[in-house]
Amino acid sequence: MSSFDIEFAAVTDIGKIREKNEDNVLISSNLSLGVVADGMGGHSAGEVASNIAVSVLAETVRKINNGTLSIPVNFLPKLPQVDRKILMAANLANAAIYSTAQSSEIYRMMGTTMTGVLFDKDCATTVHVGDSRLYLFRDNRILQITTDHSLAMEHVRRGLLTRAEADHSKIQNVLTRAMGIKKNVQFDLLKFPVKAGDILLLCSDGLYKGLSESEIADILRAGTQLPIVKLCKQLVHTSNEHDGQDNISAVLIKILPPKRISLKQRLRQLFSHE
Repeated sequence: MSSFDIEFAAVTDIGKIREKNEDNVLISSNLSLGVVADGMGGHSAGEVASNIAVSVLAETVRKINNGTLSIPVNFLPKLPQVDRKILMAANLANAAIYSTAQSSEIYRMMGTTMTGVLFDKDCATTVHVGDSRLYLFRDNRILQITTDHSLAMEHVRRGLLTRAEADHSKIQNVLTRAMGIKKNVQFDLLKFPVKAGDILLLCSDGLYKGLSESEIADILRAGTQLPIVKLCKQLVHTSNEHDGQDNISAVLIKILPPKRISLKQRLRQLFSHE
């Protein structure tokens, strides 16, 4: 359970030229979870892969929470419970995508990115693979929390490209890591404390292709008083207007001070399973 009140919003758009939307988003207040996945593979394969990613992740977290699924004792025993929970969920999601990919020729090349964030008390735990992103907007400044698993960013890390060159490089869309391609995939696990006033943005690459980091920050800065759903729609709409060459997805999460709750509500929370 989070010690803050958390607002979630999610918007996904097909963009201007794609025939179908291969992105999937998921938000759950009950689970304190937000996820974005950007599928790939042609036909309906990308759509299937991203749908499996977000649904298996959420369902596994739900089952662990309500006691119908246990984390094996030997699964990363030295890590905190919340880390083990989200990593187990991500691993099961990857296994489900890989299994589906092996079962049919039309799904053979499918895969997906995934960036998900799970809140527990005053901490955000992020599981990440691919080039979808998590940004933190705090004190009017924006920070990219995740690292893109792309060939372009690999070249940036090696000093072969500047960040600006990478943003317009032909290899920008070449992923070095994704779900469903291999039986096992290495996920990045990132943890950081959150505080009231923070805004977290999960997005597919379609969003940041149409909006620079500073433009995202400007929209968030100007829209702090807007309802979170309206602000999320504004980000997606503006990106689509600027670019729109890809599907565009965003999950926006606002951290609010905890609401005062009655003794009856507190007891209900204490004895609820989620």
